[in-house]
Amino acid sequence: MGGGHLASYNGSGIVEAWDVIVLGDGPAALRSAVESAKAGASTLMLCENALGSTPHVAQDGFAAPLFESNNRDHREDTIRSGGYLCDQDIVELRTAAAIRQVDLLERWGMTFRRDANGIPMARKAIGHGKARNVDSGDATGREAQQILEEQCMRYGVIRRGDHLPLSLIHTNQSVSGITVVDMTNGRIAALQAKAIIIADGGFEGIFSHGMVGLGLDLALRAGVPLRDMEFIARTPLGIKDTNMILPLGLLNDGASLHEANGSDIEFEINTLDGLCQAVDNAAQPVLDARNLGEASEWWNATFRNVKQRTGIDMNLQTVGIETRPYATLGGIAVDEHGRAILSTWSRWFTGLYAAGDASCSGFHGADVLPGNKMLDDIHGGAAAGAHAGEWVKHRQFSNTQVANEAEKVAQSDHSIISQPSEEGVVRVGHVLTKIRDALQSGLAGTRNAGGLQSLIESLDAASLLAESIYLDQNSLLANSNLVEISRVQAAARLALVAAKSALAREESRGAHHRTDFPDANEELLHHYTIDQKGAVSTLALRKSKSGNWLLSPQ
Repeated sequence: MGGGHLASYNGSGIVEAWDVIVLGDGPAALRSAVESAKAGASTLMLCENALGSTPHVAQDGFAAPLFESNNRDHREDTIRSGGYLCDQDIVELRTAAAIRQVDLLERWGMTFRRDANGIPMARKAIGHGKARNVDSGDATGREAQQILEEQCMRYGVIRRGDHLPLSLIHTNQSVSGITVVDMTNGRIAALQAKAIIIADGGFEGIFSHGMVGLGLDLALRAGVPLRDMEFIARTPLGIKDTNMILPLGLLNDGASLHEANGSDIEFEINTLDGLCQAVDNAAQPVLDARNLGEASEWWNATFRNVKQRTGIDMNLQTVGIETRPYATLGGIAVDEHGRAILSTWSRWFTGLYAAGDASCSGFHGADVLPGNKMLDDIHGGAAAGAHAGEWVKHRQFSNTQVANEAEKVAQSDHSIISQPSEEGVVRVGHVLTKIRDALQSGLAGTRNAGGLQSLIESLDAASLLAESIYLDQNSLLANSNLVEISRVQAAARLALVAAKSALAREESRGAHHRTDFPDANEELLHHYTIDQKGAVSTLALRKSKSGNWLLSPQ
């Protein structure tokens, strides 16, 4: 357990081979790796950054019906918040398992806030009818990361940073490995795998810092259609004139939103998107976190960071805020086992799994319910890892020749981008700015057909420009320029798919708002999938296991 295998090809060339390779280094990836290794599979984790350097912040805690007799209310709140576009069997499965997941995290060492009786403290978040969000203040993400890293060490998972994924190795919709740039040894390598789990995040970074989950792009280029890419959840807690986003958990602890003059900001729809709309309509919205009482101690790291970056002391001052994209809900369509599906629920891209923000599990639907994001990470990661760990026991490694050929292609592709294009020297920053500016006007807020068509044209041009970016650092050792180029190229392709998906959905539902189609259309109660060529398909919603609605669409 925990070690790789070496396979030879015609007596020359050595290919490293693993049962399961996991892309990513956050909670979903770590949880996947733990379960895979527990099942006895040799498991390797890869990420393009230094290990532990990617920020994984749990903005809204962990949702679980700890003090309810059953999961019914949690389930129905999730479906309503998701605009009835959730796969309801997945919602039932996730919410029913939530308490067990909290218990498991606690037994592994995670510290949730507790009351005087030693029971985890649950708070009522936006969209929830009852108090069911537990957290560790602003340490929730850090706590989850640490305890899951410890479990990976316990079960012999090998983790490698500074490995840039280039492409999936696949034949006839069956994955057999991955090509990477090993930036610690300065080489391009092909790694064989019986199964690959993509869990390196979504693409919300397009709107700010430019960091996107490269696994989504790998899957798209391999022929996997992406689902529900039009749904991009927003938070009302972006700090104005910065790229900082405050944790939603502050609202659960009593922080309030109001105008700068002190008047209240009221919202009619009790959803995260409803609150965002109210903030958008406000003249000068601010967050007031001055009266959190004892709870303020749980947000010391956040307050300290804000003061360092802005000079604002949140214990004494309000903070100017604005809405901002913070979570993409679309991604690789998966079933209850985390298997990447194709045009129908019965077709699997063999050996490929996804979890966390890289996946579209059907749990969130058209908008996210606070606390469900982390639940999806943990439960979805566990499901993918457990299934992959068992499934690989009955699968053989593919012909090593395929891996060797993929490695040669990757080396050839790298040599091409090391040459100046006919367009002259094109830089990453220039292309990223073009993408970001186009998205802010065409996708970040309210949409319409004209704006989306214009956005698609802009992104087509940006995508072509991204392919012409000049790599002026040829060394493969610690080549951060190469990482940035890969990210901006992926960002352009993913943004284009999201825009085409938004154009296809001619209605307003959840976080997707069309001025030319302001109402929800019950005839569009299905998922849209988009492939790399822009072909649009639909995928039916899943009901309960019995075939009936758990909560009928309204």
